[in-house]
Amino acid sequence: MDGAVSLPDGLTPRPLTADNMDAVFDLIVECERAASGVADLDREDVRADWARPGFDLATDAIAVCDADRIIATAEVFKNRADVNVHPEYEGLGIGSWLLAWTEQRSRQLGRRTVGQTLDDAHRSAATLLQRNGYGYGHTSWILEIAMPARPREPELPDGIAVRSFVPGVDDHATYRVVEDAFNEWSNREPATFEEWAALTIGRRDFEPALLQLAIDGDRVVGVVFSIDYPEDGGWVQQVAVAATHRHRGIARALLMRAFATSWDRGDRTCGLSTDTRTGALGLYEKVGMTVTRSFTNRVKRLEPVG
Repeated sequence: MDGAVSLPDGLTPRPLTADNMDAVFDLIVECERAASGVADLDREDVRADWARPGFDLATDAIAVCDADRIIATAEVFKNRADVNVHPEYEGLGIGSWLLAWTEQRSRQLGRRTVGQTLDDAHRSAATLLQRNGYGYGHTSWILEIAMPARPREPELPDGIAVRSFVPGVDDHATYRVVEDAFNEWSNREPATFEEWAALTIGRRDFEPALLQLAIDGDRVVGVVFSIDYPEDGGWVQQVAVAATHRHRGIARALLMRAFATSWDRGDRTCGLSTDTRTGALGLYEKVGMTVTRSFTNRVKRLEPVG
C-alpha cells in the first residue's frame, strides 16, 4: 500500500480466505475480551458477514500476519470499516496501517465517508481515530435483561396477532418492514433483500421461531428477530414496526414475545443493541433492560481518488 504508513518489520499483509474464518473469529474474541472483558461474537456471525452479497473477502478484507499467525484484520463493507489488532501487537503501528488501508479501499469503492464503531472501553483505538480526523457519528448501547422467571407477554392491540415467520411466504414482506423502518435513520445506506437475508434467514442457525411477526389481517406490520447464542443467552437482533402501526404497544409486545421465546430455549438473560438514531432506548429501559456497555461511531469524510 502506498503512503507514509508502513508495517513493522517481519509482519506481512495477505488476503483472507474462507479457510481463515476460525482464526479471524479467535482474533476478534481476544480483542473484545481485552477491551471490555466480554466477547459478543459467534462464529456464525463471521460466516454471515462474509456471505453478504457485495462483500468480496479477497478484496474487501485483509490480514496482517506474523509468520503464519493472523494477528490483525480489517474489513470494509459499504461505508463501514472494522479493524482488529491482537492485544499483544498493539502500539506497533499496525492499527494505523490498517486504518489507512480501510480508507484507501473505501475510496476505491467510491465511498465518500467511512466509519468505525468502537467499544468506549477501547480508548487507544478511539484516540487513533480522532487523531486521523474521525468525528462523532452516533452512540450505541448494549442492554440486557435478567429473566429469573418466564416473561409475561402483554396483551396485543385489537386486530393484531403474533406468529412465527413462514419461510418462502413472509420473506419479502418481513424485509420490507425492517428496511422501511431502518431507512428512517439519518445517513443509513439501504440494504438489499439479499443483504438482509444473509444476516437473518440465511444464517445456518436460523429457525422460524426466532423470527416473530406482528400481523394485521394478512399484512406484516411488525418484526422481531432473535439469535440464540448457546453460551451467552438470547439476543434480539432486529425490532421494527411499520410507521402506520406505531404507538400501539406492538414493539413492546414483540419484545416480550422474544424474551419469552429465549426463556423457553433455556436462556436466562437476553440482550440487544440500539443507538441514538432509533430513539428506542426508553422503550427498552421500560421493559426492564439496563445498559451494560456503550460504543461510539466515528466517521471520516474521504477525499475522492485523483
